[in-house]
Amino acid sequence: MHTHMQPIKRALISVTDKSQLGELVQMLHSHKVELISTGGTKKFIEDLGLPVTGIEKVTGNPEAFGGRMKSISFPVSSALLFRRHHEQDLVEARELNIESIDLVVCNLYPFDQYAGKNAEEDVLIENIDIGGPLMLRASAKNYESVTVLSGIQDYEKFMSAFKENKGAIDFKMRRDLAIKTFTRVAEYDCLIAQELNERFNEDFSQGDLPFLSVAPKESLRYGENPHQWAKVFKFKNTDAKTTLVDSEVLQGKELSYNNWMDADAAWRVMSDTASMFPSKKIVSIIKHANPCGLAVSEKLFASLQEAWNGDSVSSFGGIIAFSDTVEKDIAEFLNERFIEVVIAPSFTEEALKVFAKKKNVRLLKTPVREKNQNEFIIKSISGGLLMQNEDECREKEDLKCVTKTPMTKEALELADFGIIACKHLKSNGIALVYKTPEGRLTLAGAGMGQPNRLDSLRLLAKVRADQKNLPLEEMVLISDAFFPFADSVEVCNEVGIKSIIQPGGSIRDDEVIEACNKYGIAMMTTGKRHFRH
Repeated sequence: MHTHMQPIKRALISVTDKSQLGELVQMLHSHKVELISTGGTKKFIEDLGLPVTGIEKVTGNPEAFGGRMKSISFPVSSALLFRRHHEQDLVEARELNIESIDLVVCNLYPFDQYAGKNAEEDVLIENIDIGGPLMLRASAKNYESVTVLSGIQDYEKFMSAFKENKGAIDFKMRRDLAIKTFTRVAEYDCLIAQELNERFNEDFSQGDLPFLSVAPKESLRYGENPHQWAKVFKFKNTDAKTTLVDSEVLQGKELSYNNWMDADAAWRVMSDTASMFPSKKIVSIIKHANPCGLAVSEKLFASLQEAWNGDSVSSFGGIIAFSDTVEKDIAEFLNERFIEVVIAPSFTEEALKVFAKKKNVRLLKTPVREKNQNEFIIKSISGGLLMQNEDECREKEDLKCVTKTPMTKEALELADFGIIACKHLKSNGIALVYKTPEGRLTLAGAGMGQPNRLDSLRLLAKVRADQKNLPLEEMVLISDAFFPFADSVEVCNEVGIKSIIQPGGSIRDDEVIEACNKYGIAMMTTGKRHFRH
């Protein structure tokens, strides 16, 4: 491999996005680089008053078939691919009258834009670029001698190096640009495959390809711990219309890996709850990826107070998500406490002024997550990945009373809220939910992340409720999975819980139901488990 400086004498330019192209071609012309171009790009250069060679002069054939055939040809591909330091290649190039092309400037048809607009099939197909990827791959493969610009974001650095090196580009930059080009072409091909499969392949499994089409959004200070590196990536072909990654950061220091994880948890549980209670105001508070506060009421500030008081110790240093505009009173309440991140669809100017006094607090302007966005959950394991679709399930559960004692009307009003709250707890998850005298729905106690369900119930959920001196008999207990034994019902009876909702499905369901009947406890099953590891 020859690592020499490579002068640029001929450039092939064919772009869809012509922004910033004028400055680039003017500079190339000023250094006596011959410009070769096609179609609309050729006209653009001509309109600048610059001399330009039509691609047909190189290929020996006119553009044809509505522009489908332009650059695809033996002469163009040869001009890009022949090895400049290979004796036999040089002999063959002279015999075939092949003159080298030293620079390719090309960006691809905007297939992603038409896919995002759900364009008609014929329009979509016409926006699959063929000649562009061919030129890009050929020039990138021959980076030993050819420079390739596949994105406008590379123009400025290229122009600076070109001027500094008096019309030449060094080996490292050529290789770096080639690597970027192969990445962009791979993403482009993946996007096409994903879109066409989703539209027309009945056997296509959602999630077969999306992990290939990602782009780094930003590097983080570190991962879960300071000795770990971390990055945020963005899916390029997600169906989601609203995502956390697209949040507008209004203020605050850089988000950490843990901030992103907790922000996602807070945003999802708030959005889930908002979809079930669209006319209400919802606030969720997350600590270490688990809801420690969740409330629904008529007023956003009231929901904040209820959620915070759900576990004021854990709320300290938490991540908070709101379903509606954050106003001044909320900002003042939070500024008196230590918090990490605030997520909301919008903030009033008065609220932003209050938050500005605590410049480290991150403010994320993020719409409430829409229903059924077909998102994927991806986790790495040694040597591979696990992938699944998100546990959306925001419709009402199919509740079935299985005990002699029926669920009271008051308890039934808590069912949907409690199921959502429990669904977002790490397994084994137990949620105790309560309706305050003011009519607010609140997460009164939660047990999560324990190896067994009894500990989640007895050691965590009950303790939280007891600390607030709330009436356990007025609460509803929700379990994220079935009770494998009657011992959980025994504990419920001991502490005074009278209403239980759980998926059911244990081989010992009859024993569990019998224990409920013995103690006069009402129990309903949903038939649907909501584990979250």
